Amino acid sequence: MGWERWAGVLLVFAASYGLGEMKAVRTRRRVAELEDFCLALRLLSAEIGYTSTPLPRALLQVASRLQRKPVRDFFLLAGEMLNGEGRLAEAAFSWAAAEERQRAALALTGEDWAALLRGAAGLGTLGRSDQVRQLEMAGRQLSERCAEAAARCRDGEKMWRYLGALGGLAVVILLV
Repeated sequence: MGWERWAGVLLVFAASYGLGEMKAVRTRRRVAELEDFCLALRLLSAEIGYTSTPLPRALLQVASRLQRKPVRDFFLLAGEMLNGEGRLAEAAFSWAAAEERQRAALALTGEDWAALLRGAAGLGTLGRSDQVRQLEMAGRQLSERCAEAAARCRDGEKMWRYLGALGGLAVVILLV
């Protein structure tokens, strides 16, 4: 067997393993992002409920306290859209626009986004206590989704890695 064939076998195996690894990393990243969004909603609830911070500034302050860039950027975008140029009148619209821009950068599922968008319903238009209640409800839903994702992650991460490696090995065996 020539070196070209071995190189092809190695590339096929590496590509398959790489796909499995990418899926495993995305699974782990989703859990971390859900945890960050739960924290962010608690912080936003505190900013609105206890310090009576205006919503655009509260969103920017929450963003400044977050570590992960895609989640931080979500809150930065939402705050800037309420505050700056291209100003949106309602928080729900700026939240949805930030979601559209950040959707590809985050590992969240459609159901995760739906729970997160429910948290934005009434932001800036309801009374302070109602906004806090809305954020707490969305936070609980995201916490449930996070616990579910963490349970799946333990098994799913290993499965995707093995699936990538074994799938690549199967293709190599078929090619050789």
